[in-house]
Amino acid sequence: ESFAIASKVSRILMDIDGTVTEVLPGSERPRDPLRLLVELVMDKDGCDAESAERKIRSCGDLATHCLSEFLPALGIEPASLFSAVKAELGRRIRIPGDVCHFLQSMKRRGIPVCAATTNSRFMTLAKLAVGGLAELDGSPYVSAFHPGCEFRDPEGKFSPRYFPNILEHHHYDPETLLMLGDEPEHDLFPALRAGIRHVCIIDREQTEESLFRDGGLFVRSLKTLEELI
Repeated sequence: ESFAIASKVSRILMDIDGTVTEVLPGSERPRDPLRLLVELVMDKDGCDAESAERKIRSCGDLATHCLSEFLPALGIEPASLFSAVKAELGRRIRIPGDVCHFLQSMKRRGIPVCAATTNSRFMTLAKLAVGGLAELDGSPYVSAFHPGCEFRDPEGKFSPRYFPNILEHHHYDPETLLMLGDEPEHDLFPALRAGIRHVCIIDREQTEESLFRDGGLFVRSLKTLEELI
């Protein structure tokens, strides 16, 4: 049954945190991108942290916009923030080998992979860059980006409209679409409710290589999913 489900996939929506990334054991929480941008503005404008953050927040609503959208108004080069974010993330996360292999395989086979995540395009690329899978200008392994802020909904990916909006605005076929994530609450159940036919959850702690439950395929490694598609 799992093979019959996965073998019909022609496009993949892919979560990032916990699906593509893995937290390094013993690592500390990194400084958030807002703090890194505050430091860049402080250095550029010679102001204190409070003034720098005020300048940033004056550019737009942080709940519905990515920080990278504010860079032109702030006079900050995107490469400066990207480099700072990537370095900070590199002390916190890694990209497991099965992820790299999976993305490379999907590219060879012509199956588009689209990021479906709370992360902005900028942050998705920065996280993929930690594993050498992206640069500031894009990734050869990701054909589209559907960040939580795509539809300017403050709830982002956690909005009940997130997956329906993707289907409606991008005309993806829900019958041949697969959502790949790591959290049933945010990846499995909302995708199924939106009518997406196939959902796979990666759980590297489960004892079984693969199992089917709650309407989705659960795998211990993306190598298993790769073999089923």
